[in-house]
Amino acid sequence: MTDKEKLITANMGYVVTLARQYKSDILSTDDLISEGSIGMMKAAEKYDPSRGKPFVTFAAPYIRRSIEAAISRLENDTDIRSTDESLPVGSNNNYTLLNVLEDKDAPKADAAVEAASLSDDMTRAIDILNEREKTVITHYFGIGSERHTMAEIGEKMNLKRERVRQIRNQAVRKLRKAVKED
Repeated sequence: MTDKEKLITANMGYVVTLARQYKSDILSTDDLISEGSIGMMKAAEKYDPSRGKPFVTFAAPYIRRSIEAAISRLENDTDIRSTDESLPVGSNNNYTLLNVLEDKDAPKADAAVEAASLSDDMTRAIDILNEREKTVITHYFGIGSERHTMAEIGEKMNLKRERVRQIRNQAVRKLRKAVKED
């Protein structure tokens, strides 16, 4: 895996966080995340770690611009087409917009494989952590359950919020180190 791929993979959660801050009647959260991912890829291309700026700080404007541009592009699109109109307009083919619209109820062809692969990777990565770190990371990031705040995790584990933050940071450093070694 290249350094750029590692940056992108390691920071997908940040894209999700930013995408959830936007509301759009036109784009779903998944679409917003996809657009944000495109922005993050552009940022990864231009990122220079020698300048000392954290990647997420550098990438945030790229991610936001990409999401905002997609929303703006669709909100300002006045070229509305009928779903049964041939594409491109005036062609003699039978390919219509209905052919490319997503069926939200249809199972995704690769969703199960992707989820299983991601789950296996997450499980292997988390196995390097001790039990306390595993608990904090799984609860904080919502792995296998819903997300919890540091205060909620601290309450469950009889720890102060600050200690939970320290454990989380230590675990994240371990995970990053393991990713760099791979």
